[in-house]
Amino acid sequence: MALLAVSLAVGAVATAGSGHAPGGSLRVGGDASYPPYHFIDVHGRAGGFDVELARGVAADLGLDPVFELGEWDVALERLARGELDVVPMFWSAEREQRYGLTEPILLRHHALFGHYETPTVASLEGLTDVRVAVQQSGLAWEAMRELAKPGVTLVAIDNEAQTLAMVARGEADYALTPTGIGYYAIQHSGLRDMVALSPPLLERKYVFAVRPGAPGLVASINGSLDRLRTSGALNRMYVEWLGNPAAGGTRREEATRFARALPATLAALAVALLAGIALFAWRRRTRRASPAAARRHVASTVPGDDDPLILAELRAAIAGQTLDFALQPKVELRSGRVVGAELLVRWQHPRLGALEPDHFVPIIERMQAIGEMTLYLVRNGLARCRDWPDTGDPLHVSINVSANDLADRNLVDAIIEASGGSGHCLMLEITETEVMREPERVAEALPRLRRHGIGISVDDFGVGHSSLVNLRRLAPEELKIDRSFVHALLASRSDRAIVRATIDLGHELGASIAAEGIENEATRRWLLEAGCDVGQGFGIARPMSPAEFMALLRSQP
Repeated sequence: MALLAVSLAVGAVATAGSGHAPGGSLRVGGDASYPPYHFIDVHGRAGGFDVELARGVAADLGLDPVFELGEWDVALERLARGELDVVPMFWSAEREQRYGLTEPILLRHHALFGHYETPTVASLEGLTDVRVAVQQSGLAWEAMRELAKPGVTLVAIDNEAQTLAMVARGEADYALTPTGIGYYAIQHSGLRDMVALSPPLLERKYVFAVRPGAPGLVASINGSLDRLRTSGALNRMYVEWLGNPAAGGTRREEATRFARALPATLAALAVALLAGIALFAWRRRTRRASPAAARRHVASTVPGDDDPLILAELRAAIAGQTLDFALQPKVELRSGRVVGAELLVRWQHPRLGALEPDHFVPIIERMQAIGEMTLYLVRNGLARCRDWPDTGDPLHVSINVSANDLADRNLVDAIIEASGGSGHCLMLEITETEVMREPERVAEALPRLRRHGIGISVDDFGVGHSSLVNLRRLAPEELKIDRSFVHALLASRSDRAIVRATIDLGHELGASIAAEGIENEATRRWLLEAGCDVGQGFGIARPMSPAEFMALLRSQP
């Protein structure tokens, strides 16, 4: 076991009722490789959020901190024997029986991580015939053992961050690990094709576990944590170590330099973190309140879907270039050649884990801020398209945009500026999530976009607010048949009639016809015979990373 002793101070620890115990030590254990929470850095020093917080607690109590970080299971054994005073860890009922536990430091979650193409899972109960990598003796290991689902094989390893590496090597299908650890591993270990494939799971309190038989130390640490919260010191530690994913695991001064370089991003992330701390404080208060008082407090303080926090976090992701996307190939049905890709936004939310677009795009639209995200995606999509190899075919990237956003002249100007002479690479897929409010302004924007080579596609044709009037108004280069008609067309005579009529109508108007949601070869053949030009869907190609799409283009003859 590799251990690091930062201080050799020994002596008494705090006793019940005393806020300070001068002249003693606080022996802190943990994992030597658990960034950004606790770890040993390249200089042989202990670092991370937990280490910084333990230093603050020790200073508040008049103690010298002693950090002994090594193997996780050994740390648990040493804590049980009283050789360590505290170890930061997730709360569990089993651990509450073994150790003394402080008030929560924060609330944390796990998620199932895996490759882009691996199926998403709504809960642990949805796992079937898969291998799940977990840390031996960690919370995920305990939860999966308790679940004990037939056909689900646990692959245990000492280090949580390495669970994702096991998936990358094909030794497991999913990694069940804390979201912060998973995102850190993706960011710093080159695992760019790995994503969170579940909503946040296993919400647990994160606490300091105290050696058995030391209730006075538990009480003293709780008092210290309250003082650190009140003074704002705990907030500053959150922002420095957890509010900036790119800085996690670096030395403190390096994190500070990064924060100064990205003030807007850090400020927005701080808003999110402070809101999370407020929610944690609310949970502590309402736990002691009567049920009726708690319900009244919920009604008055818990934010709804339109809370500005979501917008602040989205802007932070945009400023920090952490809002991600996948590319789903669009293929010419007759030749089988790739002609472009639809860009699909992906958001690894700092608090909530992986969010589907349906969960946050409507919120951003209602807050009238969707244009900011659209412009970010346009710029990133065009940057990728410019790097694609010359395949001999005109290639484009398709990006969804609300019809009403094209009434915003400033946004249209920004899209044209971003195209920078590469407008032929861009196809705007017009979605109509609400009635078109200013059709005249939209009509004015279309010829301006087309003069710069930017194409227009009508997305999800046949559903929502699509109409023949809007079709005539938009005069699109592409008409995209909604997946709801494609999915069951082989079994539905009416769907086949609608799809045939749409293909004929689009061709009469001079538009190319694309069908989305193609899931099998029989559907692809039927659409080809019916005259459909372009297709996309899982039966053709699943969404993939930009690097994978580049490789696909290079593989074309």
